[in-house]
Amino acid sequence: MTEPRAPLHLTGELSLEVDGTGVQVHAEGADLRIVAEDVGTFVARVREAATARSGIAPGRRDLGGLAETLAGHGITAHLQSPTRTVAVAGAGVDSPAGGLLLGTRLVRPGAAAVVIAARRGRSLLAAGTAAVVLATVLARRRR
Repeated sequence: MTEPRAPLHLTGELSLEVDGTGVQVHAEGADLRIVAEDVGTFVARVREAATARSGIAPGRRDLGGLAETLAGHGITAHLQSPTRTVAVAGAGVDSPAGGLLLGTRLVRPGAAAVVIAARRGRSLLAAGTAAVVLATVLARRRR
C-alpha cells in the first residue's frame, strides 16, 4: 500500500466524446464523477488506450493500483451511466464484493457490474464444473 498523501482538492468540469459516446467529468473537492452515456464503450476504449501505452492489457492488479492511488490522495471516483452508479473507487470505499469480484476492496461495484461479473462467473463455473466431471469420468475409465 502507498503511504497517505495530502488530500487533493479538485475543481472542474469536462465534456468529451469517446468513439461517439459522450462522457462528462465533474470534480469537486475530493469527489470525482465520470458519467458516460455508454459505460461499456468508455471502459473498453480506456483499456485499449492503456494497452497501447504499455503493450499489456490492464487487469485486476492495475485496477487495485488505481484505486489505491485514488485512496492515497483522498479521492473518491464514481463511474456512472446516466441512470446508475457502475462503480465507486478510492477513499472511503471498503467493499467485500469488490475484493471478491475485482481483487480489491477499494472498488465497490454497482448492481449492474455485479450482475455482469456474476454471469461471467457462472459461465466460468459451468466450464470448470464440466472439466472436473470430464476429468473424473476419464480417470475412472482408465482404472
